[in-house]
Amino acid sequence: MKLGIALEKIALIKIVVISSILFLSQPVNAFEQYLSDKIKAAFVFNFIKYISWPNEKNIVNFTIGYYGDDKTYYEELQKMHGIRVKHFSISIIEIASLEEISQLQTIVIDKARSRSIQNIKKQLNEQGILIVSDGAQDKKYTMLNFIKNDKNKLKFELNRYQMLNAGLKVSAEILVLGGTELDIANVLNEMDITINNSLEELREQSSKLEQLKNNIISREKRLTAQQKKLAQQKKQLGEQNDLLKQNKFDFQSLQRNYGQLKKELDVSQVQLTNNVTSLHDLKNDIQQKEQSIDVLEIQIREKKKVLNNLEERHVTQTQEIAKQSSLIQTQYLFLIFIAVASFAILIILIVIYKSRRTLRKVNLELQTNIKALAEANTNLSTTQDQLVESEKMAALGGLVAGVAHEINTPLGVSVTATSHLADQIDQFDKEYRTGQLKKSSLNNLLLDAKDSCGMLTRNLRRASDLISNFKQVAVDQSSEDRREFELQSYIEELIQSLQPQFKQGNHSISLTSSCKISLNNFPGVIAQIITNLIINSLNHGFENKIRGEISIDLVRENTEIIIDYRDNGIGLTKQQREKVFEPFYTTARSTGGSGLGMSISYNLITSKLNGSINCLESSKGAHFQIIFPQ
Repeated sequence: MKLGIALEKIALIKIVVISSILFLSQPVNAFEQYLSDKIKAAFVFNFIKYISWPNEKNIVNFTIGYYGDDKTYYEELQKMHGIRVKHFSISIIEIASLEEISQLQTIVIDKARSRSIQNIKKQLNEQGILIVSDGAQDKKYTMLNFIKNDKNKLKFELNRYQMLNAGLKVSAEILVLGGTELDIANVLNEMDITINNSLEELREQSSKLEQLKNNIISREKRLTAQQKKLAQQKKQLGEQNDLLKQNKFDFQSLQRNYGQLKKELDVSQVQLTNNVTSLHDLKNDIQQKEQSIDVLEIQIREKKKVLNNLEERHVTQTQEIAKQSSLIQTQYLFLIFIAVASFAILIILIVIYKSRRTLRKVNLELQTNIKALAEANTNLSTTQDQLVESEKMAALGGLVAGVAHEINTPLGVSVTATSHLADQIDQFDKEYRTGQLKKSSLNNLLLDAKDSCGMLTRNLRRASDLISNFKQVAVDQSSEDRREFELQSYIEELIQSLQPQFKQGNHSISLTSSCKISLNNFPGVIAQIITNLIINSLNHGFENKIRGEISIDLVRENTEIIIDYRDNGIGLTKQQREKVFEPFYTTARSTGGSGLGMSISYNLITSKLNGSINCLESSKGAHFQIIFPQ
């Protein structure tokens, strides 16, 4: 490594010497500037070798951006364009603003722009970009900064702290190029002073902000109070406005009434004038008629005398006519009463006669209908009982077939074990009789006897359990006796009896209970209902399906028992759910379905268990819910 560094130094010296020879004829200042730019470009090239960037393995084109106005400096950097360092190729670009730094790995800043190193560092925001500055005074923000010593010799300063913050790893051998490392303690101390000054300014601003906040709060309180007063005034103004509107409406009504009254008054005045004229005319007529009345009064007095005489005669005649009229009226009323009574009696007799004939006819028809209805009811009850019994016997027959098939396996194994043990005993007896008995033969016989007895015990116990469960379920299904039982264990025995029917399609059933549920009820009814549901799932729900799943959940809520039955079969449509409990309704008529299973289950639940059953909507399979009192 040291040899490589020495060679690089020799190459650097050669470059300096050649540059000095080429520009010897130029002015001293221009030559120094050119030489300085040349050396800076060489330093930048060597910096790349001693620094590692984040995700360096993924970099293909290593981009260096020049940010400044020194054309000579930029031209010297351009000479590195296309040179390969490490595993990537160098690319040199000139950037006019810091918004173009997204794809850079290194940014080189000229001396003029290095004065604003603090702003440049803030805009870079600790990205993984190497900053190469020139003569920057604010050194706490630099990474690699070119400086000149007292002898006007170009050197660089290394700020390892800022480079680590940007994620850049620096080799310790970079200082061999002729650089020095900044005193981090001094840099941190300066940063600490700057931070303290900033904190002091922040405290002052916080104090001012607190005062402003208090002023704002007090102003908000005043504003709130003013808003409340304004709201009250607005409310009062609204009330006054409503009152003014009401008064305006009343005034307009009064104006309209005044106009109508004025019109009516004008009409009344005209009528009054006409009435006064008519009154004068009437007064004149009255005076004329009074004169005529005086004349008529005299004539009336004379005729009144004649009329009194006639009245006396009329009174005498009237008394005689009244006596005769009273007698005639009495006779007329008596005749009318007799006629009405005779007619009423005749109508009553006709109505009674017709009513009796109609009643006799209706009674005969009613008796005939009652007899027919009684016979139909008897036949219906007999048919229903026969159907229930046939369903029970069909379920019991399927149960017998399944249990017989299930018992056949343990009994067959027991027979095999017994035959094997008999063969071993015969072999042992043969060896014993011929005198060829060995200890190994006895050991083999004992082992075979032990294994065979164990096999016999397990399989016979299995057959015994199956027969016991079958006996209890069969007795319950064939009788309607009430007894005490535990619901979950009883349904488990029923499921165990039906287990052979699950093997063909590899179906499964799960039973869960929220608590122990003891009942004093009809176990045969519950067995019939659960059997019908399971058989429907196997024959209809799981048709052309394997590995079907049935779940039965038992829940006790207060004094009610809830049996929630689900399967993941083909399910039921809305029309099928509405008709599922109707007698003789089935979706499998062609395969021998009678359509009575769910109807019988419905009648058993409502009549025997005093409960209800509902077919609920389900997105997967069928869902039935049974509720009955405990």
